[in-house]
Amino acid sequence: MSLVILEYVDVLGGKNEKKVLKFSMDLLPESVNKESLFVIKVDGKSMQPVIKDRALVVADLSQRVVQDQGIYLVYQNNSMWIKQAKQENTGMTFVSINKAFSHLVYNEVEVRVVAKVVLSFSTF
Repeated sequence: MSLVILEYVDVLGGKNEKKVLKFSMDLLPESVNKESLFVIKVDGKSMQPVIKDRALVVADLSQRVVQDQGIYLVYQNNSMWIKQAKQENTGMTFVSINKAFSHLVYNEVEVRVVAKVVLSFSTF
């Protein structure tokens, strides 16, 4: 079994602790560019129940072409957000999955797409 090993810095809680995430290459979609992967720790509940607060998200920097229903890291107003792409009559928007955060909606022209989320890991 081939392993993917990604380092990341856990900045939540002010610790800035360097950590490592290891997982099987078999978990990744074939279209992923392994050299473009990185890990980020989620801070928030706007994507629950699909992506939980404090989950580790693996994203691919080489995948920035937006597809309907895909989940992406988007940059807007000096903040990074994880949102689901949704095709609307007026164009592509990025929305929260958690209905309690339905006010967080961004038009594609208002954001910079950073990467596509390809995996998430969370504990119960």
